Amino acid sequence: MFSLPGLVVLTVTALVVTIACALTLAAGASWPNALLGGAAAGGITLGVLPRLLDERPDSD
Repeated sequence: MFSLPGLVVLTVTALVVTIACALTLAAGASWPNALLGGAAAGGITLGVLPRLLDERPDSD
């Protein structure tokens, strides 16, 4: 159903969101700020990680 790179991206993104949210809460922020920080970290991870896992070399 999922390809291996897709599964890696989803797993790593979930891990990054969880860690970012937990660290923000541990720093004393309120839970809405922690969720926003975790969502931002997850969005960045989803934007960068697929490019890093791309197996095709650039032809340019």
